[in-house]
Amino acid sequence: MTDMAYTKRLTGFAVTRTIYIFVVAVLTGFSVQESNGEIPTEVRDVFESMLDNLEPGLQKPFRKALDKDTAVVEMTPDQFREFRDNPFNPFEGLDEIDASDGAGNIALKFELPSLRSRPKAKFEKQHRSLIKQLKSVALPASASIVRIYDGNRHVAMGTIVTANGLIVTKNSEVATRKRITCLLPDGRKVPAQIRRSNKVHDVALLEINARELTPVQWHPSRLSLGQFLMAPDQNGNVIAIGNYSVTPRSTKIGEQAFLGVKPETTIGGVRISDVRPGTASFAAGLKNGDIITELDEEPIQETSDLVFQIRQHEPGDQIAIKFLRDDIPNETTATLAGNLINGERAARFKMMNRLGAVPSRRHSGFPNVFQHDMPIFPEHCGGLILDLDGNAVGLNIARNGRAATYALPADQIEKIVDELQRENVAARQ
Repeated sequence: MTDMAYTKRLTGFAVTRTIYIFVVAVLTGFSVQESNGEIPTEVRDVFESMLDNLEPGLQKPFRKALDKDTAVVEMTPDQFREFRDNPFNPFEGLDEIDASDGAGNIALKFELPSLRSRPKAKFEKQHRSLIKQLKSVALPASASIVRIYDGNRHVAMGTIVTANGLIVTKNSEVATRKRITCLLPDGRKVPAQIRRSNKVHDVALLEINARELTPVQWHPSRLSLGQFLMAPDQNGNVIAIGNYSVTPRSTKIGEQAFLGVKPETTIGGVRISDVRPGTASFAAGLKNGDIITELDEEPIQETSDLVFQIRQHEPGDQIAIKFLRDDIPNETTATLAGNLINGERAARFKMMNRLGAVPSRRHSGFPNVFQHDMPIFPEHCGGLILDLDGNAVGLNIARNGRAATYALPADQIEKIVDELQRENVAARQ
């Protein structure tokens, strides 16, 4: 039998990076042998994110690949066809692969360019030349930060809350881990145990056998939209900088903010081709043919800009809209309604939101978080957020998507930690 080996360059819809899937063989009677080495982190994250939306029969080959620590997924022709047609599958071009029953199993090798090692251009906000200037500001607070490992894999950050070894972190990144250890600012790596957890806020309280640690000093403060923030590591290096973009709110799954227009990109903005009766746009007085140029003072140049800005809001939020009608500038205010999304639309929405980023295992459903645009990774959650004066103003709790990271405000995390500590004491008595 002759193996079929060829390369497909495939892209997901609205993709911001190129996704490579190598079809390494079409086989009958034996399995593909993967070369030695762990599955790349980005590929593992994609597999794990897909599991929540695949049918049990399709979950099996991906779970098997995760268990074997391989990027090769072997499917039967029926499984392949089901995956190819699944609404959560973001890859185009799979229809070019021979999926006939007589061709045997199909093995796909998934490869992704690393977002973590992507070089930063000098003009980018995250370029080393800029963020290294903030190290002196971040250094004092870094004494309260640890890195959390599962074996040799970095899975989260943690924040020291007591001098006698209590650490707060992101629960869903540590709850199922078997060998949790913490790398302390002084270089020691010590075992950790989960003592209590708050699943509503996705927070866990860890305990390590260490004393004379430096607990964080929270600084509850009223942040201003657009204010610069930064995320440090335990060595005082700045992981990322960004802006405070959305005030504290609930992100519980349910309805999404909805303006109620059919948009199309045009010169100068986004033209409305359909204002739906009874929607927020209809109530705000928008009409077919109007060209939206700004939402809440953010320029709107194409449809993706409009969608992105709407997604930053919740149902009930008011937004200021600037638009052109017959080339004459106009302004109005719309109160966004709710548009329940589920099923196929929800699956596509989730995948579109994750492209260009590596979202956390749990990245939604929080009762009270603020939003910023620091491009952190899931393993950075559980770490501190500082303002430019070095004050601890929050705790990173979830990377949600391309331009959205959620954080617990300082006053909120203080209350949660206090409750967890009281529960921990009560459990020991």
